[in-house]
Amino acid sequence: MDFSLIIDSIIILLKNNMPIVVAMTFLLIILLFRKPKLFFMIFFITLLLGMVLYIISDVSSSGGSQKQELIHKSIRDLPKE
Repeated sequence: MDFSLIIDSIIILLKNNMPIVVAMTFLLIILLFRKPKLFFMIFFITLLLGMVLYIISDVSSSGGSQKQELIHKSIRDLPKE
């Protein structure tokens, strides 16, 4: 699955569930003022997981194109009848 498809599905989910987005935003604002340490911990964990997901999707997409190239190369190198 491509990273942009994942982001698009998350955006569609958030657009369709606006009360949940408002509640999450309100909760994060309260955490920012009351417990900034917890807020930044949640923020950095989310950022780290997002980077890991991006790296995994980037590596897997490049591996797929190399696999297709190897398949076409092996078919081209087959002896002709």
